[in-house]
Amino acid sequence: MKLMAQLRRDFQEFKDSCMGILLYGSHAKGEATSRSDVDVCLVKPKPGVYGEVLKKLGGKYDIKVFEELPLYVQIEVIRNHKVIYGDELELSEYFYRFRKLWRDMEHRIRENQFESVREKIRLRRRAREKAKVLREASNGLEKQKLSPKMKPDF
Repeated sequence: MKLMAQLRRDFQEFKDSCMGILLYGSHAKGEATSRSDVDVCLVKPKPGVYGEVLKKLGGKYDIKVFEELPLYVQIEVIRNHKVIYGDELELSEYFYRFRKLWRDMEHRIRENQFESVREKIRLRRRAREKAKVLREASNGLEKQKLSPKMKPDF
């Protein structure tokens, strides 16, 4: 894979500054398109490393720190990543607590997501209904303006 070779070259100087450097997202899953960005995740970077990496490679890659990602994205990284640098076993042990936390929280997170979707649907329906009422009212006013009976006699 040409991308992995390029990532290894680009991130080589940072390999000892993080527990791991991972490719995640569409490229890691093999679902990338020409419009896909390249998502790279730094796991447990030493202080100041993230800024250095951004200065050098921030325009080329979408770089995130694993510990600062929302839990649902962390789980996506854990489930679908390719190791650029790092020890897979050490990373797996480190990710254990995040997997456990996800198992404990998943049902609540998914419930909230569905509730959010339901709420968005309700709000959109309400907005469409209000827009329809306003259009109908506006059309009614236009008809009244055009009616000769409504013109005042001066």
